[in-house]
Amino acid sequence: MYIEEAYYFWRMASDLMLNQDFDILHLSEERNEIWLEKNVKSKAYVVRITQQTFDWSNQLKRDQDTLIENLKRFKRQLVGREVEVHNVYISEFPPVDDWSDRKQPLHLNDRKKTTIYHHYITEQRTEHINDIYKQLGLTEPSFVVPSELEMEQTIYELKRSMKRRHKRNQQKMQQIFSFGKPRLTYLLIFINLAVFALLEYQGGSTNTLTLIQYGAKYNPAIMDGEWWRILSSMFLHIGFFHIALNMLALYYLGSPVERMYGSVRFAFIYFISGIIGGITSFALTPSVAAGASGAIYGLFGALLFFGVVHKKLFFQTMGPNLLWVIALNIAFSFSIPQVDIGAHLGGLVGGFLASSIVHFPKKQSLPMQTGAAIFVLVVGVGMSWYGITNEDNHYDPRLQAQVAQEYAKKGQYDKVIQLVDQTFRHIEGSADLYFFRAIGYYNQGEVEKGIDDLHEAISIKPSFGLAHYNLSIFYQQKQNSEKALEHARKAVQNNPEDERFQELLQSLEKSG
Repeated sequence: MYIEEAYYFWRMASDLMLNQDFDILHLSEERNEIWLEKNVKSKAYVVRITQQTFDWSNQLKRDQDTLIENLKRFKRQLVGREVEVHNVYISEFPPVDDWSDRKQPLHLNDRKKTTIYHHYITEQRTEHINDIYKQLGLTEPSFVVPSELEMEQTIYELKRSMKRRHKRNQQKMQQIFSFGKPRLTYLLIFINLAVFALLEYQGGSTNTLTLIQYGAKYNPAIMDGEWWRILSSMFLHIGFFHIALNMLALYYLGSPVERMYGSVRFAFIYFISGIIGGITSFALTPSVAAGASGAIYGLFGALLFFGVVHKKLFFQTMGPNLLWVIALNIAFSFSIPQVDIGAHLGGLVGGFLASSIVHFPKKQSLPMQTGAAIFVLVVGVGMSWYGITNEDNHYDPRLQAQVAQEYAKKGQYDKVIQLVDQTFRHIEGSADLYFFRAIGYYNQGEVEKGIDDLHEAISIKPSFGLAHYNLSIFYQQKQNSEKALEHARKAVQNNPEDERFQELLQSLEKSG
């Protein structure tokens, strides 16, 4: 009787969903087919129930082949390294020809170990269903077969209960993704763009001195007490490509994170990530750094925490793609020398820990939240201490020479001398730094000190043509023609194509 098969179909499906915590993967009332799944530890259990009769075994085979294809599609939504599938046919009659080979378990070899068991139920249905429950490790149900009239009413009630539960589950899922609105995300994008425009107007976002003046992470300044740079550097970007890439990432990552966590939690995650990323950069990287990358990697961390709390939903939605993007970004960070790996990894860890502290709305785990708060403090204080106690690592001679050059271009020669003096208290002499301090001394009227520094530069780098050239000029100032001519010749010898050097040498030779 068709009504009896329909009763067992809906009775089994509803019991698995309402009493055994299975979720609906797919439901088709037109085809009398339902897929349900449940995850236990690292194993996913899938039950596909269908109410149909097959006259011939080849029809059954085609359906089983279709099942395998559909399973491949559903596997993306399954969590776990192993999948166990129970394919249940509730039918009035078995195929008329031999179909014994269709009863055998099927093992699939792909990324997830998959075993498919086929069950064809035509009679003694309660006993067969009990056997399936045993294989699933579930408590055996007690299905009482009512009258035909009662069956129709029961089927109606079962359908309604399942649809109600499924709708409630869908609403819960939607609530997770719609707690807040991404207002702060848009505000942060606006602020970053406005600050970028200001930098471009004031001297260029790629100008090192402009970046430092407006609050970039500059370790020597932080060592002098300017810790506010850890925060201010989050709003500066170096070049159009940097701002474009980061704002695009902030839009696509910030929107879902703020929707899930709400604006207040989002702000905490964003800024804690940026601060931990900035401190890590300070501890590990001496170069000038700027950008929202640490905070943006923190949003990756927030989404990873979502995967820990809502594991199944994570892998059913963004999980696989997100993990691939994170892995790709980390590989990119390690492979490109200019990328601040400290800020990126520090931000990622900081974002995960910050998310653990605030947790999701209407969720609380005091031990975990307390532990995460302690861990954030340990990481922040620990990396700060490491950076402070290894202060010599913060003075990169190439960077300091670049900053000194920018000061010299602006005529701020006192700052050139001050910067070089400070740097030489932490590192050994650098030819470029001696050179720029010599320029500073010369322009402040201390020619003898300038000559001494240029000799230091040449002792480190004998082929330093520009140092020889300036020494020639300095000696001219001191009216030492012999030394001036000597260093003019050395300048030309090291840089014969430089017209300035040639002109100076010719002038000295004529006057000599």
